[in-house]
Amino acid sequence: MDDARHILRSGADKVAINTAAIARPELITEVAHRFGSQAMVLSIEAKQVADGKWEAYTDNGRERTGKDVLEWVCRGVELGAGEILLTAVDREGTRKGYDIELIRTVSAAVPVPVIASGGMGSLEHFIAAAVEGQADGVAMADVLHYKRMTIGDIRRAAVDAGLPARKI
Repeated sequence: MDDARHILRSGADKVAINTAAIARPELITEVAHRFGSQAMVLSIEAKQVADGKWEAYTDNGRERTGKDVLEWVCRGVELGAGEILLTAVDREGTRKGYDIELIRTVSAAVPVPVIASGGMGSLEHFIAAAVEGQADGVAMADVLHYKRMTIGDIRRAAVDAGLPARKI
């Protein structure tokens, strides 16, 4: 709670919590009650363990939790999470595209925004996550850090695909 308070008072709009929420799920409720559910983002690091099944991991995808991602995401929302940051650990850094099945499955299961993360390598991957995966938002790092594309490229692709995009 102290870390969340400090981050939010420093100007952040939201806090994303993974490992601490796994260790102490009631933290989700505490943050949501204190700062609003819109500020409580449940971060989930998912690894596929079988067709249509994913396990939640912690510590940047290094530690198994034994928790089923779908069950955990639903429980997190029940506890007060107002948004989900969903990272497909198997796709992170690969530039092979997002795990569309994972995104679609989680998006269909919860009434809160789902932000897809892990795997963007092309504009087609971005569009697929939003359209096919039904992601409410898409996180990307590699393509921007290494200047593989620009924000303008991504925004134009969103507009061309009929996706909502802020005016800049």
